[in-house]
Amino acid sequence: MLHPDEIYLILRDKTLLLELKEQINDYHISYFSMINEQLSLIDNALKVCNVDSFTMSK
Repeated sequence: MLHPDEIYLILRDKTLLLELKEQINDYHISYFSMINEQLSLIDNALKVCNVDSFTMSK
């Protein structure tokens, strides 16, 4: 199980990646796959730790 501080950092990273993904323009389209891979890893880690959407919204 992750420590609450670790969960916070993971969720912060996820938020930052989602914001970055929204800002990417056509010149940086190659970063989409890398960002999507990182988001997938984060989602998998959260699932393994049973972090649900209620926890993520706090």
